[in-house]
Amino acid sequence: MNTKETSYNEYISRINKEKIPCYEPSLNSKEIINLSSVIKSGWLSEKKFTRTFEKQISKICQRKYSIAFTNATSALIVGMKSLNIGKGDEVIVPSFTHSADPNSISAAGAIPKFAEVDINSMCLDLSTIKKNVSKKTKAVLYVAVYGNANELDKIEKYCQKNKIYLIVDAAAALCSTYKNKPISSYGIFAVHSFFADKTITTGEGGMLLTNNEKLSQVCNLYKHDGRKERGVDKIEKAGLNCRFTELQAAVGVAQFSKLNLFVKKKIQVYHYYKKLLSKLNDIKVFDYSNQCRAVPHRVVIFTKKKSSNLIKYLSQNGIGVRTLFMPMNRQPAYNIKKKYKNSEYLFNHGVCLPSAPVLKKKEIKFVCEKIIKFYEKNK
Repeated sequence: MNTKETSYNEYISRINKEKIPCYEPSLNSKEIINLSSVIKSGWLSEKKFTRTFEKQISKICQRKYSIAFTNATSALIVGMKSLNIGKGDEVIVPSFTHSADPNSISAAGAIPKFAEVDINSMCLDLSTIKKNVSKKTKAVLYVAVYGNANELDKIEKYCQKNKIYLIVDAAAALCSTYKNKPISSYGIFAVHSFFADKTITTGEGGMLLTNNEKLSQVCNLYKHDGRKERGVDKIEKAGLNCRFTELQAAVGVAQFSKLNLFVKKKIQVYHYYKKLLSKLNDIKVFDYSNQCRAVPHRVVIFTKKKSSNLIKYLSQNGIGVRTLFMPMNRQPAYNIKKKYKNSEYLFNHGVCLPSAPVLKKKEIKFVCEKIIKFYEKNK
């Protein structure tokens, strides 16, 4: 068995042993009904469900235009290419983030310029952005990590003043707001993800949102192989195929009808964890920024000592926990030796706890009891 197969099998084996998964989507008869109607129609590519889903997302994000994509990564790539961000350009991006962010910059032909994050918000702040701006800076890719945001209004004003594009990765921040505005309403464009662990899911899938009509038109060209739409022979751009499917959209529309419930449940899960862990001095539940009304993508805790032993213990007890992002600058794809102390701390001390809206109180209580027991045993 090769290394790839071994790693995958080990991962699946660990997942299968989780009594309480790190995350699980909530699906029921609504999705089945919609899927059935698409299958019976015989048209599986983008159609009425896709257009409906785009309109639903654009309305709650307060954006004029929305375009469904295969995933948020392809939306980022297309968005940057449509802004002519490419060879020789630098895009400031946090070192503490998902690989999709620097990878999309590289795929667009530009250079990821890694910047440190604020230790309290886990996001970029204005002072760090200013330190990293150069003559080559074409854009800032702001990441709303785990649904959080801070200084987003100041960063947007700074970027506008200095003719730098602000791009917002709101992949994990659907329905999160900053200063009473949807996080994805900031920037020249923003993206959302609908991967299986997001507030609503289409399995895979993403959305690009903007108020700029010209940008939306160019993005649409890139998305459809360089043409305006299927059935059009004129190729105007060296485009890509980043189309959504009607099957995904059917699931998305069904999920959207339950969005308010999911948001409510995710917030309740977060606060119940905070309540049960409030007296434990060895850990701290992550606090979202004051001006941010967050829908927690993950329930994140930080340990005083490195979190590896706690993660191992919880995993052995069938609890689906995860580390936070390994700093991207030291991943083999980028291999930048510069130290990013805050990013390293967040990775070494952070733990993602089970956080699905379907979690029962007794399951959250079980997780918290195990955390408390771990620290009692290791005093």
